[in-house]
Amino acid sequence: MSSNLFFIGIDGGGTKCRARLEDANGVLLGEGVSGPANIMRDSDVAKASIINAINTAISIANKTKVTGHITLSQCVVGAGLAGANIEYARNAFEKWQHPFHSLHVLSDLHAACVGAHNGNPGAAIIIGTGSSGTMWEGDSFQDIGGHGFPIGDKASGAWLGLKAVQHTLLCLDELEEKDELAVEICSALQSSCAQDIVAKCAEFNTHHYAALVEKLLPLLYIKQKTVTALFEEGAVYIERMAQRLLANHDHALAMIGGLSNIYSTYFSESIKARLVPCKATPQQGAIYHAKAACNHKEGEK
Repeated sequence: MSSNLFFIGIDGGGTKCRARLEDANGVLLGEGVSGPANIMRDSDVAKASIINAINTAISIANKTKVTGHITLSQCVVGAGLAGANIEYARNAFEKWQHPFHSLHVLSDLHAACVGAHNGNPGAAIIIGTGSSGTMWEGDSFQDIGGHGFPIGDKASGAWLGLKAVQHTLLCLDELEEKDELAVEICSALQSSCAQDIVAKCAEFNTHHYAALVEKLLPLLYIKQKTVTALFEEGAVYIERMAQRLLANHDHALAMIGGLSNIYSTYFSESIKARLVPCKATPQQGAIYHAKAACNHKEGEK
């Protein structure tokens, strides 16, 4: 493989896009962060986020003057992207006339799983803005969930935020007793008028709902009834997903994402016994995928 090439791993989710730039020997040269990168929801926004994150990483690397001036055309990009598990979204995205040396797309879930187990077989659950799970057998993935918000992504940040808004509207309609959660959501949305809240939420995307989770966490820690019930409902779903992924084999489970540490505490002892820390990041998993794709392509020549 050419030493003039550089490798970039992308972890593109519903809220953030992270880029990691390495040389051919795996040495970290720079990192960048930008906005959402869900290609099923908005591929144009995802493309802009990918370019911005990569440019930031390259800018950092170029300032060191260790490698010389790196250009986009020298970059082999492995892109783990939310929405890439949906075939039509991935096919449309792969038609992009990108400026890179090459682009290798997989889902953010698959990149995270490969990274978590350093390319070895294992299961992973992502629970952040969205939620999904997969089992990597070494040659194929078995996925659960990942159907997208609002019809899927149960237990996720977006799901929790939506449930909190729905509860708040019930309180404002006096169909539920107004509680601390409703007060916090009204404060976050800067209104206690149901019509105003509905109008604001009409413009919401997944990351807007997920951002409301920061209002829920302090209430969870003091065991506020409504918030506790929401997390318990989400935890039942994540436990069932874990049981399904771990059935019929002895591989380990990695939990990934901003809510993973919270939901892990709800697991049964049998699931907790299978938990392992991630060996590498989703960005590194995406680079692993890109290198494997490049090596396979060279082997075909």
